[in-house]
Order: sequence, then C-alpha cells, then structure tokens
Amino acid sequence: MSQHFGMITEREYLDKTLEQATEKATQAGLVVRVVEKDGEHMMLDMSNRGDRINFRVRNNIITGAFGG
Repeated sequence: MSQHFGMITEREYLDKTLEQATEKATQAGLVVRVVEKDGEHMMLDMSNRGDRINFRVRNNIITGAFGG
C-alpha cells in the first residue's frame, strides 16, 4: 500500500505523465484505472476498491487522482 498509511493524496500524482503516475502507483501497490481521458469519460463498473487509484488524464498529464 501507499507510503502514506494507505491514503491516496492527489498532489502526489498531479502534473505527472500517465506513465510516471502509473509507475508510482504500482510501486505503492495500487491498481491503476483511467476514468477520464481528454474529456471523455471511460466506461466503468461501479466497484470500489481500497487498493485502486483512479486517474483523470488530459494530454497524457494527470489532472485528477482519487481512490476507489
């Protein structure tokens, strides 16, 4: 899990490339899911996971990150 006692903080991921953010999240033991890319919302299921981070991406840069 994350080095922050399991808490996901958005600022750790903002302004990183998707590749950089994915590497960081994976190293922290998180599963990555892109929920929005360049303004387009991805088709998602309604599951909620404590070990997952959701990314919003624009032009390959993380603009939002949250758990679930």
